[in-house]
Amino acid sequence: MTDIDCNALLERLWAYLDGEVEETEYRHLRAHIAHCLGCKHHADFEVRLRQIIQAKCRGERAPARLREELRRLLGNSL
Repeated sequence: MTDIDCNALLERLWAYLDGEVEETEYRHLRAHIAHCLGCKHHADFEVRLRQIIQAKCRGERAPARLREELRRLLGNSL
């Protein structure tokens, strides 16, 4: 994966931000973001959104009913 276009980057952005890509792919994605203003804005937005969600949800626990429903939907794999 050497020539990354914007669509390819957007498909892999979450994996990139989560650190779930191989080192070579990470470098290619990072280089694309560094040189593409549109993708940089998108990546910056995603990073900021994650920061806001983490800050707003810190210390709060999901209600028991929601956790039970999620367990049911996921087949008790939680």
